[in-house]
Amino acid sequence: MTKKMLMVSYYAPPILNAESILVAKTLKFLSQEYDVDLLTVGDESDFKDDPFLLEEMGGKVNAIRVANPKPTSRVMRKVYREAMARLSAIDNPLWLRGARKALQKLDGDYEVLYSRSQPGASHVLALEAKKRWGSPWVAQFSDPWGHNPYHPLHGKTKEAVAEYERQVIELADHLIFPTLEMRDLYAGVYPHVGVVERSTVLPHHFDAQLYRGEESGQRDGKIVMSYIGDFYGLRSPAPLIKGLTLLKEKRPDLVARLELQVVGNVERSFHPLLEEAERQLGLRVNRVGQVPFRRSLELMADSDLLLLVDAPSDVNLFLSSKLIDYLGAYRPVLGITSTKGTAGRLLQDYGWQVHHPDDVPGIAAALETYLSELPQLQEQARQMEIDCFRSESVVGELVRICEQVKG
Repeated sequence: MTKKMLMVSYYAPPILNAESILVAKTLKFLSQEYDVDLLTVGDESDFKDDPFLLEEMGGKVNAIRVANPKPTSRVMRKVYREAMARLSAIDNPLWLRGARKALQKLDGDYEVLYSRSQPGASHVLALEAKKRWGSPWVAQFSDPWGHNPYHPLHGKTKEAVAEYERQVIELADHLIFPTLEMRDLYAGVYPHVGVVERSTVLPHHFDAQLYRGEESGQRDGKIVMSYIGDFYGLRSPAPLIKGLTLLKEKRPDLVARLELQVVGNVERSFHPLLEEAERQLGLRVNRVGQVPFRRSLELMADSDLLLLVDAPSDVNLFLSSKLIDYLGAYRPVLGITSTKGTAGRLLQDYGWQVHHPDDVPGIAAALETYLSELPQLQEQARQMEIDCFRSESVVGELVRICEQVKG
């Protein structure tokens, strides 16, 4: 008997962003167990497309794409976002209106509902499907919705999101969070609905079949240290540059051998910092920009060591999906992030150093160790046991959860 699932995820292939990449990897394996109808957005002008993500997702998924009309001009999109924020307390209201109409056309013959955020509009729509059909529902949060410390909500938006979020937490049959810290945050906000008992902490995952790259090594004496991801807002390259500046005072020979590769978008305000580092430190800063997903994996695998850089925080609630992709590349990883939280704990469990972004002397000392002991650390990376983060394992657990809520 065919098992049918309705999945609601605003972001999905071919959109090139972290959530869409996770959706692609998840559906590659989830569609082997279910006939999936995916309710998602159509063209999304805020992001580039990556056609490979459609290939990764596979052809078994029936994508129901609903338009979310936006201006194509960056300036006009900013004006549009500000106008939408004034007119609606819930994100992506035009898409949500169209998605509700699409939902009404479905027969509701689904054994399980599965929704993912961000954005929260995905859960809003799944909530309506739950109320309409009563189907078992699994709701997965990649980031906090109403309680994100980096994106606090105010006024009518805060009130509306809090009410929707409360209903999602109460009515979903099972909740999934990527970190213990995020689960505990929600358990504290909603102490009377059994969040811990009705939830699973399920990490992000990597698809081992996607990595292609040369065995890393010193190229004409150069060491390639790569950061794959964006620098924006509080996530700044400044702690790394300060650490390198301190290291140069002690070991200029190590800095002279270094090439810093930044693969991703860099907020314009950080350009002078990287340019000044190149001049003052005498190292090459190679700003690659955003690349297609598979190319980013190739660059990981072809690097000598990898950097995780997070915004400063006391306790890091988040688990970057890129960190799990890093593990799949089998390369040494240096964490510039909070030592408290899943990301820091995970890196330390594998023997990698983690230093808070404010700990510049610690960052400098770690860089010295990584650059001077690179061959030993690369061998350590090759010995990592990371099967628990493979897509087959993580999505297999998701399937188990879905079967469990079906009863």
